[in-house]
Amino acid sequence: MTSVKEQEAIKKLMSFLREWDSARKVARSRILDNFIKSNHGKTGPELELEFSQGASLFLARLTAWLRMVYLFS
Repeated sequence: MTSVKEQEAIKKLMSFLREWDSARKVARSRILDNFIKSNHGKTGPELELEFSQGASLFLARLTAWLRMVYLFS
């Protein structure tokens, strides 16, 4: 059973990923800027803990988006 803190982190992650998935290029750039500002200096394990072991999901989405942007622009 997950704790309340873990459930909140999962909700935060799902909301963040939903926002990312539905955003267009300009909005994704803004989301990425905010992500970098708010997580500057954090390590990978710290991000995984904050995002309830889901930071790698965002990294995969980010990588795919960057590949598509630079491949087709």
